[in-house]
Amino acid sequence: MTLQESITNAAPPDFAAGSLSQSVTGRYQVARRAAQVVGAATPLLLGYWRDEQRFFFFGGARRVTDATHADRARRLRSEIERLGVGFIKVGQVVSTRGDLLPKPYLDQLRQLQDSLTPLTFDEVRAALEATYGCSLEDVFEDFEPTPLATASIGQVHRARYAGQPVVVKLIRPGIEHQLATDFRIVSALLRFLDQQLVRFRQENSDVHVLTRLFSQIVTEVNAGLREEMDFVFERANAERLGALLADNPLVVVPKVIGELCRPNALALEYRPGIKISDGDALRAAGFEPLRIVERLVEVYLEMILVHGVYHADPHPGNVAVDERGRIILYDFGIVRTLSARLRDSLLKMTLDGLRGDVPAIVDELYRMGVVDPAADRSIALQVGERFRELYLRDMPTAERIEGVGRYMRDAFGYVPLRMPKEMVYVFRVVSMLEGLGTCFKPGWNIMADASPAVQRGIRKMMMANETVKWPELLAQWVGRWIRTLFARPA
Repeated sequence: MTLQESITNAAPPDFAAGSLSQSVTGRYQVARRAAQVVGAATPLLLGYWRDEQRFFFFGGARRVTDATHADRARRLRSEIERLGVGFIKVGQVVSTRGDLLPKPYLDQLRQLQDSLTPLTFDEVRAALEATYGCSLEDVFEDFEPTPLATASIGQVHRARYAGQPVVVKLIRPGIEHQLATDFRIVSALLRFLDQQLVRFRQENSDVHVLTRLFSQIVTEVNAGLREEMDFVFERANAERLGALLADNPLVVVPKVIGELCRPNALALEYRPGIKISDGDALRAAGFEPLRIVERLVEVYLEMILVHGVYHADPHPGNVAVDERGRIILYDFGIVRTLSARLRDSLLKMTLDGLRGDVPAIVDELYRMGVVDPAADRSIALQVGERFRELYLRDMPTAERIEGVGRYMRDAFGYVPLRMPKEMVYVFRVVSMLEGLGTCFKPGWNIMADASPAVQRGIRKMMMANETVKWPELLAQWVGRWIRTLFARPA
């Protein structure tokens, strides 16, 4: 099958794209967009191919300077931002996977930002009046024309309803078709590349492994964006997290205004706060920024380890601090779950790590399917020791993962990881939390700098885990040992 046929005949993703792909106009739009994507990707792919074989089909690998990598990384970021929302979202997730790409590329991908023009108030009015079937004034006592926040998928405005301040979020018109086209093209390109690598006997090469991993990430981002654009899901996410965290004094989840919610409009109570990355404002309000970040870590550990349901997009625009120092969570479009089985495995590996039992950790990774079953266990043990060694150093988790990724490529000749899709957003969350910490302290990392929160999170999980019947004394032992294990060298 040719590349053109792969794109034209690819089954559309799960977006409700209507008859887009069936019409002549739709096929022309797909072809034109595909040409843009291929045109952006081809120079970078050819450059990488020549790195492996200087003359494409023969010749040895060529030496690539750091300056060349840095220049390519800047061009990659520029092309991704030019291609738009779907590619930016994929790039942001890839940036949290330090095992996939060299550092210059990861540094550039971490800087990716959405740069869409806000909707005009006339566009907002037209969209909401079509949604509610009446004029805006018949629904709201007041509605602010200037958006409170603008994002890739939607836009948020402040309003007043039934005497109380609320926020109203609406989906950007036309975004569904754009993303449907983009993910159809990307999926077809990755599938075509995979087929050609198999055809030319390149299974398990670096490129083939990366292709499979990128396909997994694209599938997960695709699913996440579909949920983000269905406010029925987001409403359910907000209500679910609100119920699970209702008794936690460290966090506030805004209440849903149910009668105002529609599939393309969402209303929540207005909960103002200080942006969590605004250190000066936090200090002026009497809060220590790093203490606030530690509270956020504790909240996330409860969501991930105890409830198995977590807000998966904690960038600074989605997290604030109220006048009492409580964490306020915004935007529930990306909420993920973690199975009890995977949480039990994470707990077991944590306890094995506290004992320094690297073989037990490696065995658990094989059982989870994270490591390729064909990978040499003796080499996997060496990688595990390397990972533990790096955890004792004063560096962010993202850099540790990069170091382990490089070590794996050198040791195995490829990256033998098969990351469960449940863990894709866990890595992203950890990276984003550490990014917040580094705003206030260079080199900040969760295990060394937020160890009290980690201790409390593990205790909560052990007490809530029905399959683990250890007494609280053991939880205290865990707390003491985690501080010892991750203490920095003097």
